[in-house]
Amino acid sequence: MIREEIPELGLTEVDRATAEQLGPVLHTHRNGFFYCTAGRITLGLDDRIFEIHRGDIYIYPPFSQTYLGNASDDLQGIIGFADFDFVLSVLNPIYDSGNAIYVREHPCISLDAEQCSRIEELLAAFRRRMDGEAGVVQTQLLSALGRAVCYEISLAYFSNYPIQPLKQERHDKIFLDFLFALHRHFRSHRDVAFYAGQSCLTPRHFTTVIREKSGRTALEWITSTVVAEAKRLLSEPGQSIKEIADALGFPNQSFFGRYFKRYTGLSPAEFRTARNTGRPKERPIRRK
Repeated sequence: MIREEIPELGLTEVDRATAEQLGPVLHTHRNGFFYCTAGRITLGLDDRIFEIHRGDIYIYPPFSQTYLGNASDDLQGIIGFADFDFVLSVLNPIYDSGNAIYVREHPCISLDAEQCSRIEELLAAFRRRMDGEAGVVQTQLLSALGRAVCYEISLAYFSNYPIQPLKQERHDKIFLDFLFALHRHFRSHRDVAFYAGQSCLTPRHFTTVIREKSGRTALEWITSTVVAEAKRLLSEPGQSIKEIADALGFPNQSFFGRYFKRYTGLSPAEFRTARNTGRPKERPIRRK
């Protein structure tokens, strides 16, 4: 793992054993990627299951739940991660909110041999520098290498999908600022007015901007974030349903139960039982 002196960037080498140790969910508050160098693994995002093999990259978006699924015995890979602010600063000139939504819907790419070579060279250079002596120059060097990795993966992505680099505009910034605020406050604020106030907009205008930029209303984003976090907590042992309701800012367990069932069709107890008796049954999505 990366040194503590440079907390915004990191690489982790992964095999089947370490994938199991990482737990069910990848970094929900960060951007990142899973680059498969051998074997295969399934990854779940928003109730969809993706299977990646050697030469595939899965890009996991921030403020989401990516589940590590079944892995082959010969799995080898690299997980890279960076804080949201860092990646946002890198991608501002080339990703608008439409592109960001597209990547969320299509998170996997298959690299050709030349793309694999370029990305592996950058990752190797980053790893070699991770153990260097801490300092301002070291920090800037790792940041520069991290930016290069972001751009190289972006270049590969644009060559795989029919989207073009687009600079962010004011409404894009409102939408991405909303995602950042949502991640920080969804446990205590589930009303659109609060987030509209963060952008100094009326709730009606704010909702129009969010729908325009993402195809979903602000309330839909709030709800999906709360439900995703509830699912994550219910999937893990150690906390009672009452404790989860408290952690998510609900006034009581009954209110939480009604909220969760309204949007999932299952009570928290039913979801926990189903999750503990088996993984999702959807067929994995493979890149051709």
